[in-house]
Amino acid sequence: MGHPALHPQQDHDLFGLLYAFAFRPGQPGREIDSAQLLRKLGEPPEPDEFLWLHLNLAHAACERWLRAHLTLPEAFFETLREGSRSTRIEHADSALLAVVNDVVFNFGLVSSDISTLWACASSQLLVSARLQPLHSVDKLRSSVKRGERFGDGRRSASVRRAPVATPGRSSAAERRS
Repeated sequence: MGHPALHPQQDHDLFGLLYAFAFRPGQPGREIDSAQLLRKLGEPPEPDEFLWLHLNLAHAACERWLRAHLTLPEAFFETLREGSRSTRIEHADSALLAVVNDVVFNFGLVSSDISTLWACASSQLLVSARLQPLHSVDKLRSSVKRGERFGDGRRSASVRRAPVATPGRSSAAERRS
């Protein structure tokens, strides 16, 4: 189900895909481009593979693409549109939905601005989406790109202790400085 107009350097311009990774047990995550992703989504899922898609909700086509290509609970889309951004995890239609607030990633600058990450996880798929770049997601992506393996008992402290910000509260590190 590839699309001839898809080019890896234009992935983010087509439907808001920032990056996607495929994971297999005991192996590091492998980054995949939008053409590879569309092929994977058009085939039966591989039983031992897990996909993580991270998308930019500020892209006009993002939600439309999610609805057209993925089977996500309607509750996920309702969560994207609702006004409440309170941090929470909920169960819906055999998936976990999460709303997490985090520090905005300002490419090397210290930030105290908070934005929201929405996530939907099922047995073989994690979809995360945001309006602004977020610090903890960037740290996780960096870990995956460095070859960090998940689920094999050798997680690093940086992955276990990724900070999550709550609006109106500062982290212990921010209070100390």
